[in-house]
Amino acid sequence: MTTFALTYDLIKRKDYETLWGELERLSAHRTQDSMWLINLNNTAQEVAEHFRQYIDADDRIWVLELTKNNYYFNAKGGTNDWINNNPPSR
Repeated sequence: MTTFALTYDLIKRKDYETLWGELERLSAHRTQDSMWLINLNNTAQEVAEHFRQYIDADDRIWVLELTKNNYYFNAKGGTNDWINNNPPSR
């Protein structure tokens, strides 16, 4: 499994419950308002393409492969536990 950081800009106020529902279905963890961590057996491009169906054409999405060399401060609750249970592979 590869750990990814998925972040997005949702340009206009719309209903994005399906996007958040899909992230939760895949056991992603929300670290900030528009950033999630997720473990999948895909490439970053495949992950981004999958989530394009849940956003509008004017929205932005960015998927980054997470490595062991990362640092964060003051992420949402549960982030340490999620990372400890889903450590980056590189």
